[in-house]
Amino acid sequence: TEVKITSAREEFRPVATRGSILYFLIVEMSVVNCMYQTSLSQFLGIFELSMQRSEKSPITSKRIRSIVEYLTFEVFKYSCRALYETHKFLFTLLLALKIDLES
Repeated sequence: TEVKITSAREEFRPVATRGSILYFLIVEMSVVNCMYQTSLSQFLGIFELSMQRSEKSPITSKRIRSIVEYLTFEVFKYSCRALYETHKFLFTLLLALKIDLES
């Protein structure tokens, strides 16, 4: 049982990695403007929603890809709604660069 749990946990590591990248990007935006502060509980709400609403699939790799894509888009929408127009481009650029560095 422990082996199965460890195996499943490792399979879903890309979801955790993307979540970490997105959360710390949002937190770093508070350096740009102190109005951009986001709590961990707000982010976890988006994370859990993404897990529930993303496309379900019996194939694990497909399910993981679906969660990662849904989570990324939801965080992007959520964050851009709160950003000033002048900072949206900066956020988008940082998001793209951090995702690219991840892979």
